[in-house]
Amino acid sequence: MSAIETLEKVKSEITSYINGSSSQFIDNESFRKARIIIKRISQEQNLEVPSFITACRTVEETVDELYSDGAPDFVQVNYVNLSFNKYIDFLEEQQLDVKIVHVEAEVPEELKFEYILESIEKCENRINSGDYSGAVTSAKTLVEGVCKEILNKFADITIDNKTDLPALFTKVRQNLNLDPRDPDLDKALKEVLTGLIKIVNGISEIRNKRGDSHIPTYKIDRHHALIVVNSAKTVVTFLFNTYEYQLKKGSVIL
Repeated sequence: MSAIETLEKVKSEITSYINGSSSQFIDNESFRKARIIIKRISQEQNLEVPSFITACRTVEETVDELYSDGAPDFVQVNYVNLSFNKYIDFLEEQQLDVKIVHVEAEVPEELKFEYILESIEKCENRINSGDYSGAVTSAKTLVEGVCKEILNKFADITIDNKTDLPALFTKVRQNLNLDPRDPDLDKALKEVLTGLIKIVNGISEIRNKRGDSHIPTYKIDRHHALIVVNSAKTVVTFLFNTYEYQLKKGSVIL
């Protein structure tokens, strides 16, 4: 189902329930995907997120929120339609959608957005073409993109393009309960987390010194580029798997 179809489906089923033509709430998964789409577009286009999208995680909560102000049903339906339509119109006008392509990476499909997947492919392509400095830059872009995608799921978190990679990774760890100082964590896991922090800091630093967006002090070799790219894949795979686990466990609140 495309992003436009998801928004249309959720809009239709919310308004149908308000109108009394349906007594069933849609599945929470569809509503969650709609929230992700709306929040993503809002952030990129500097749009104000509808209050019910920010405050509610299910359609049932949304309907309760809409009814709380006592407005007539037709007013609530109109508000929902207008709220969704501006995002649907944007996607149609820009001919945008979430693209899914096959890559050699263990990343859950539902969280794959196009620019992240292009970063993964770019890493591979640049390695194969001998552009090792470019591969390092793409590896950093990959980790940044994944961190931002996860943080975009949390309604109360705002990020901007000036936030550097180490800071992004810190925010992700904090929201996924991955603090190596947590006394409840196993000692071995703390060591792994500490290692991942060093890896992310290293990816950021090596890109700044050797990536293709800066004048490198010396040309990076293939084996260096490979370890950076493979380290980046390890980091994003771990983050996505942790996100899914914490979400299913109920340990994170979006």
